[in-house]
Amino acid sequence: MSTLAQSLDSGSGTLSIRLADPLDGFDWRNLGDRYNDLCQRFEPSAPYLAAISPRPSSDRDLYWTLIKRFAEELGSASGITYGTYLAMLYWKLYSQGAAITNTCEFLMENAEAREKASVKLRQLSAHLREVSTQEPGEIIKLLRDHSKFCFRGMKADTALPVRSTFLHFARPGEVPIFDKQVLLAVGISEKNANQKFRFLEAYLPHARKLAVKHAQFFSGLDREEPLRLIDMALWVVLGRRDKRKRKCTS
Repeated sequence: MSTLAQSLDSGSGTLSIRLADPLDGFDWRNLGDRYNDLCQRFEPSAPYLAAISPRPSSDRDLYWTLIKRFAEELGSASGITYGTYLAMLYWKLYSQGAAITNTCEFLMENAEAREKASVKLRQLSAHLREVSTQEPGEIIKLLRDHSKFCFRGMKADTALPVRSTFLHFARPGEVPIFDKQVLLAVGISEKNANQKFRFLEAYLPHARKLAVKHAQFFSGLDREEPLRLIDMALWVVLGRRDKRKRKCTS
Protein backbone atom coordinates (compact mmCIF):
# COMPACT_ATOMS: atom_id res chain seq x y z
CA MET A 1 0.00 0.00 0.00
CA SER A 2 1.45 3.36 -1.00
CA THR A 3 1.17 6.48 1.11
CA LEU A 4 1.08 10.20 0.49
CA ALA A 5 2.27 12.56 3.19
CA GLN A 6 0.72 15.95 3.82
CA SER A 7 2.38 18.48 6.16
CA LEU A 8 0.25 21.26 7.58
CA ASP A 9 0.10 23.76 10.39
CA SER A 10 -2.39 22.57 13.01
CA GLY A 11 -2.24 25.82 14.97
CA SER A 12 0.21 24.41 17.54
CA GLY A 13 3.10 23.40 15.33
CA THR A 14 3.55 21.28 12.24
CA LEU A 15 1.55 18.09 12.10
CA SER A 16 2.34 15.39 9.57
CA ILE A 17 -0.69 13.38 8.50
CA ARG A 18 0.00 10.33 6.39
CA LEU A 19 -2.87 9.30 4.14
CA ALA A 20 -2.85 5.93 2.41
CA ASP A 21 -3.82 5.01 -1.12
CA PRO A 22 -5.83 1.80 -0.71
CA LEU A 23 -6.86 1.81 -4.39
CA ASP A 24 -3.70 0.27 -5.84
CA GLY A 25 -4.96 -2.91 -7.48
CA PHE A 26 -8.60 -1.96 -6.89
CA ASP A 27 -11.12 -3.70 -9.15
CA TRP A 28 -13.10 -0.84 -10.69
CA ARG A 29 -15.58 -3.11 -12.45
CA ASN A 30 -19.19 -2.82 -11.27
CA LEU A 31 -18.26 -0.03 -8.87
CA GLY A 32 -21.80 1.35 -8.84
CA ASP A 33 -23.37 -1.98 -7.92
CA ARG A 34 -20.81 -2.63 -5.22
CA TYR A 35 -21.39 0.82 -3.77
CA ASN A 36 -25.17 0.36 -3.82
CA ASP A 37 -24.78 -2.88 -1.85
CA LEU A 38 -23.44 -0.78 1.03
CA CYS A 39 -26.43 1.57 1.05
CA GLN A 40 -29.14 -0.69 2.35
CA ARG A 41 -30.99 1.78 4.55
CA PHE A 42 -32.11 4.09 1.75
CA GLU A 43 -35.90 4.56 1.67
CA PRO A 44 -37.40 5.95 -1.56
CA SER A 45 -40.67 6.66 0.27
CA ALA A 46 -39.04 8.85 2.96
CA PRO A 47 -41.13 12.01 3.51
CA TYR A 48 -38.01 14.16 3.20
CA LEU A 49 -37.90 13.40 -0.53
CA ALA A 50 -41.31 14.93 -1.28
CA ALA A 51 -39.75 17.55 -3.58
CA ILE A 52 -38.09 14.88 -5.73
CA SER A 53 -40.25 13.58 -8.58
CA PRO A 54 -40.13 10.87 -9.72
CA ARG A 55 -39.04 9.28 -6.49
CA PRO A 56 -35.41 8.11 -6.56
CA SER A 57 -35.00 4.36 -6.45
CA SER A 58 -31.60 4.28 -4.77
CA ASP A 59 -28.85 6.28 -3.09
CA ARG A 60 -27.12 6.82 -6.46
CA ASP A 61 -30.38 7.75 -8.17
CA LEU A 62 -30.96 10.48 -5.58
CA TYR A 63 -27.33 11.58 -5.90
CA TRP A 64 -27.66 12.16 -9.66
CA THR A 65 -30.96 13.98 -9.16
CA LEU A 66 -29.41 16.27 -6.56
CA ILE A 67 -26.42 17.02 -8.79
CA LYS A 68 -28.82 18.14 -11.52
CA ARG A 69 -31.06 20.14 -9.17
CA PHE A 70 -28.13 21.93 -7.54
CA ALA A 71 -26.76 22.95 -10.94
CA GLU A 72 -30.16 24.23 -12.10
CA GLU A 73 -31.06 26.04 -8.88
CA LEU A 74 -27.65 27.61 -8.35
CA GLY A 75 -28.04 29.09 -11.82
CA SER A 76 -31.35 30.70 -10.89
CA ALA A 77 -32.08 33.84 -8.90
CA SER A 78 -33.91 31.88 -6.20
CA GLY A 79 -30.96 29.60 -5.47
CA ILE A 80 -31.08 26.22 -3.75
CA THR A 81 -34.62 25.52 -2.58
CA TYR A 82 -35.68 24.16 0.77
CA GLY A 83 -36.99 20.95 -0.83
CA THR A 84 -33.66 20.24 -2.51
CA TYR A 85 -31.78 20.99 0.70
CA LEU A 86 -34.02 18.66 2.70
CA ALA A 87 -33.44 15.87 0.18
CA MET A 88 -29.68 16.49 0.38
CA LEU A 89 -29.80 16.23 4.17
CA TYR A 90 -31.64 12.94 3.87
CA TRP A 91 -29.06 11.62 1.37
CA LYS A 92 -26.27 12.48 3.77
CA LEU A 93 -27.90 11.33 7.02
CA TYR A 94 -30.38 8.58 6.22
CA SER A 95 -28.56 5.86 8.14
CA GLN A 96 -28.43 7.97 11.31
CA GLY A 97 -31.77 8.01 13.07
CA ALA A 98 -30.92 10.72 15.59
CA ALA A 99 -29.47 13.01 12.91
CA ILE A 100 -32.57 12.59 10.74
CA THR A 101 -34.78 13.48 13.71
CA ASN A 102 -32.70 16.50 14.68
CA THR A 103 -32.46 17.93 11.15
CA CYS A 104 -34.90 16.62 8.56
CA GLU A 105 -37.82 15.94 10.89
CA PHE A 106 -37.22 19.15 12.81
CA LEU A 107 -37.26 21.21 9.62
CA MET A 108 -40.47 19.61 8.44
CA GLU A 109 -42.21 20.38 11.74
CA ASN A 110 -40.82 23.87 12.42
CA ALA A 111 -42.01 26.64 10.10
CA GLU A 112 -39.61 29.21 11.54
CA ALA A 113 -36.60 26.94 10.96
CA ARG A 114 -37.77 26.23 7.39
CA GLU A 115 -38.09 29.93 6.63
CA LYS A 116 -34.66 30.71 8.06
CA ALA A 117 -33.14 27.87 6.04
CA SER A 118 -34.81 29.13 2.87
CA VAL A 119 -33.48 32.65 3.40
CA LYS A 120 -29.96 31.46 4.19
CA LEU A 121 -29.99 29.09 1.21
CA ARG A 122 -30.70 32.01 -1.11
CA GLN A 123 -27.86 33.99 0.46
CA LEU A 124 -25.44 31.06 0.32
CA SER A 125 -26.39 30.33 -3.30
CA ALA A 126 -25.69 33.94 -4.27
CA HIS A 127 -22.33 33.79 -2.49
CA LEU A 128 -21.37 30.56 -4.27
CA ARG A 129 -21.98 32.20 -7.62
CA GLU A 130 -19.28 34.74 -6.72
CA VAL A 131 -16.52 32.63 -5.14
CA SER A 132 -14.02 30.11 -6.42
CA THR A 133 -13.44 26.63 -4.99
CA GLN A 134 -10.69 25.57 -7.37
CA GLU A 135 -8.01 25.56 -4.67
CA PRO A 136 -8.19 23.64 -1.37
CA GLY A 137 -7.51 26.83 0.57
CA GLU A 138 -10.56 28.47 -0.98
CA ILE A 139 -12.72 25.51 0.04
CA ILE A 140 -11.42 25.60 3.61
CA LYS A 141 -12.05 29.34 3.85
CA LEU A 142 -15.64 28.93 2.68
CA LEU A 143 -16.36 25.99 4.99
CA ARG A 144 -14.94 27.87 7.98
CA ASP A 145 -17.33 30.79 7.41
CA HIS A 146 -19.93 29.93 10.05
CA SER A 147 -22.17 32.83 9.06
CA LYS A 148 -22.73 31.33 5.62
CA PHE A 149 -23.95 28.01 7.08
CA CYS A 150 -25.82 29.27 10.14
CA PHE A 151 -29.08 27.36 9.69
CA ARG A 152 -30.51 23.99 10.64
CA GLY A 153 -28.38 21.09 9.46
CA MET A 154 -25.11 22.97 8.94
CA LYS A 155 -24.65 25.49 11.76
CA ALA A 156 -23.31 23.16 14.49
CA ASP A 157 -19.58 22.83 15.11
CA THR A 158 -19.94 19.15 14.23
CA ALA A 159 -21.57 19.85 10.85
CA LEU A 160 -18.40 19.89 8.72
CA PRO A 161 -19.38 16.65 6.93
CA VAL A 162 -22.75 18.13 5.94
CA ARG A 163 -21.24 21.46 4.90
CA SER A 164 -18.71 19.68 2.71
CA THR A 165 -21.46 17.52 1.21
CA PHE A 166 -23.47 20.62 0.32
CA LEU A 167 -20.40 22.13 -1.30
CA HIS A 168 -19.75 18.87 -3.17
CA PHE A 169 -23.18 19.01 -4.77
CA ALA A 170 -22.56 22.65 -5.68
CA ARG A 171 -19.07 21.95 -7.10
CA PRO A 172 -18.81 18.16 -7.71
CA GLY A 173 -15.72 18.49 -9.86
CA GLU A 174 -13.78 20.41 -7.20
CA VAL A 175 -14.94 19.33 -3.73
CA PRO A 176 -14.80 15.71 -2.53
CA ILE A 177 -17.22 14.40 0.06
CA PHE A 178 -15.53 14.41 3.47
CA ASP A 179 -16.74 11.83 5.97
CA LYS A 180 -15.46 9.35 8.51
CA GLN A 181 -15.72 6.41 6.10
CA VAL A 182 -13.35 7.84 3.51
CA LEU A 183 -10.98 8.83 6.32
CA LEU A 184 -11.02 5.31 7.70
CA ALA A 185 -10.31 3.99 4.21
CA VAL A 186 -7.19 6.17 3.88
CA GLY A 187 -5.96 5.28 7.34
CA ILE A 188 -7.34 7.96 9.68
CA SER A 189 -9.14 6.41 12.64
CA GLU A 190 -9.00 9.24 15.17
CA LYS A 191 -12.36 9.84 16.86
CA ASN A 192 -14.37 12.64 15.25
CA ALA A 193 -11.69 13.16 12.59
CA ASN A 194 -14.43 14.14 10.13
CA GLN A 195 -15.21 17.17 12.29
CA LYS A 196 -11.67 18.55 12.27
CA PHE A 197 -10.34 20.96 9.69
CA ARG A 198 -6.77 19.67 9.94
CA PHE A 199 -7.89 16.35 8.48
CA LEU A 200 -9.96 18.07 5.79
CA GLU A 201 -6.90 20.18 4.88
CA ALA A 202 -4.96 16.96 4.38
CA TYR A 203 -7.72 15.05 2.60
CA LEU A 204 -8.65 17.67 -0.04
CA PRO A 205 -5.35 17.50 -1.99
CA HIS A 206 -5.06 13.77 -1.31
CA ALA A 207 -8.43 13.04 -2.94
CA ARG A 208 -7.43 15.10 -5.98
CA LYS A 209 -4.15 13.21 -6.28
CA LEU A 210 -6.00 9.90 -6.11
CA ALA A 211 -8.37 11.07 -8.86
CA VAL A 212 -5.44 11.92 -11.13
CA LYS A 213 -3.50 8.78 -10.29
CA HIS A 214 -6.38 6.40 -11.02
CA ALA A 215 -7.96 8.31 -13.92
CA GLN A 216 -6.92 5.59 -16.36
CA PHE A 217 -9.54 3.29 -14.81
CA PHE A 218 -12.49 5.68 -15.13
CA SER A 219 -13.45 4.77 -18.69
CA GLY A 220 -17.11 3.74 -18.67
CA LEU A 221 -17.59 5.27 -15.21
CA ASP A 222 -18.09 8.80 -16.43
CA ARG A 223 -21.52 9.55 -15.00
CA GLU A 224 -19.90 10.73 -11.78
CA GLU A 225 -17.02 13.17 -11.50
CA PRO A 226 -13.57 11.65 -10.75
CA LEU A 227 -13.65 12.87 -7.14
CA ARG A 228 -16.96 11.11 -6.58
CA LEU A 229 -15.63 7.89 -8.13
CA ILE A 230 -12.75 8.02 -5.65
CA ASP A 231 -15.25 8.54 -2.82
CA MET A 232 -17.33 5.56 -3.93
CA ALA A 233 -14.27 3.36 -4.35
CA LEU A 234 -13.06 4.21 -0.84
CA TRP A 235 -16.49 3.22 0.50
CA VAL A 236 -16.19 -0.13 -1.28
CA VAL A 237 -12.67 -0.69 0.05
CA LEU A 238 -13.86 -0.06 3.60
CA GLY A 239 -16.90 -2.27 3.15
CA ARG A 240 -14.69 -5.06 1.85
CA ARG A 241 -12.51 -4.80 4.93
CA ASP A 242 -15.45 -5.06 7.30
CA LYS A 243 -17.15 -8.44 7.39
CA ARG A 244 -20.16 -6.79 8.95
CA LYS A 245 -20.59 -4.64 5.83
CA ARG A 246 -20.63 -1.04 6.94
CA LYS A 247 -23.76 0.92 6.08
CA CYS A 248 -23.68 4.41 4.56
CA THR A 249 -23.05 6.97 7.32
CA SER A 250 -21.43 10.33 7.55
